[in-house]
Amino acid sequence: MRAEIVMIGTELLLGEIVDTNANLLAVALRNIGMDLYYKTTVGDNEERITQVLNLALDRSDVVITSGGIGPTVDDVTRQAIARATGRQLIFSEVLERQIAARFRNFGREMAANNKRQAYLPEGARPLENPVGTAPCFLSEDTGGRGFIICLPGVPRELAHMMEHTVVPLLVEWMGGVKVIRVGVLRTCAVGESNIDRGIGDLMTSSNPTVGLAAHAGQTDVRITARADSEDEARTLVAGMETELRNRLGVAVYGVDKATVSEVVGRLLSERELTLGVVDSLTGGQLSRELNEAGFERVVTSDLHGSRAEEAIAAARSDVPQGADALTLAAHLAKRVVPEGGVGLAMIGPFEGRSTAIAVRGPGDLMTNEQGRRFEDSDLVRRWTVILGLDRVRRAVLGVLESPVDWN
Repeated sequence: MRAEIVMIGTELLLGEIVDTNANLLAVALRNIGMDLYYKTTVGDNEERITQVLNLALDRSDVVITSGGIGPTVDDVTRQAIARATGRQLIFSEVLERQIAARFRNFGREMAANNKRQAYLPEGARPLENPVGTAPCFLSEDTGGRGFIICLPGVPRELAHMMEHTVVPLLVEWMGGVKVIRVGVLRTCAVGESNIDRGIGDLMTSSNPTVGLAAHAGQTDVRITARADSEDEARTLVAGMETELRNRLGVAVYGVDKATVSEVVGRLLSERELTLGVVDSLTGGQLSRELNEAGFERVVTSDLHGSRAEEAIAAARSDVPQGADALTLAAHLAKRVVPEGGVGLAMIGPFEGRSTAIAVRGPGDLMTNEQGRRFEDSDLVRRWTVILGLDRVRRAVLGVLESPVDWN
């Protein structure tokens, strides 16, 4: 079965509130293995809601709405659902009594405008809402396109209705819970377009599917498998993960929510290695991230700001006159490497805003490269930190190359 969610409320379009309801619905549907292909947000306008619902019924088996079923004039979801499903809106005295009783249970009297909530599309199936006053319902399309489940916009009420009413209904219609399993491979210091170039053909797979999510200095590779059992889904994800790792090689630094600083800090700590840093680019951000990840003892020296500039000036007298930035960075990395540890130099910007990154690793393994063009921005500093951490990681692992030419 294919599901679609329609979030209703002008306040959502204006950005006045964060739409946490959409996340709640999406997670609930994923947990039972129902495919969710579309999410639409529409304001409190009957005509536009009707248009959205008609489109949703044309392409989805079940449409779940949230919001617009209160007692005010702008709560027009009921009217729109009746129009979209080809039904008349009728008044239910039974529902009116239920609403009045619910208000009395709350120690209040029902106001006249609450009677609007007693209208339902003809033939609709009421869904009891024991934690609120807004009646919910299920309305089938007269043309056989599917059905709409109408739920409140109040998060507490929505969560209760999904857990206790809607999910059991959907599981019954599906013939049991299906399994959707998601795995994430995290890569760093490789652009999204280059990742796509390496695994593009795998991204056409239908089950499991493969998708990308880009962040500053990182690209997540998401694997999603749908199956009848947890074991089957896990097997599908594992098979695709193996192929992706074969393609991406050392570009993969971790899985799920792992961060580069956590992985590098743990790698250094487990191997009893320490790190010396010269950083004239990020103001010590790289070392701070290792500290914040809980590996403050890993960094034994951190020269940034004026101390980095002093180290660079001193190093210039030790290299041949006219030596390029890469030579200077390599010399600095060697000068700051702790005994038996790793030295990292991230220096610049030089003429033309160029940068250089060099790492002196265990066993005198040496790597250096031209960095990204440096601009004083959060994005570039973030990229620089990730690039520096990644080069330390590769040096410690002794794997500097990847099966894919990322250049």
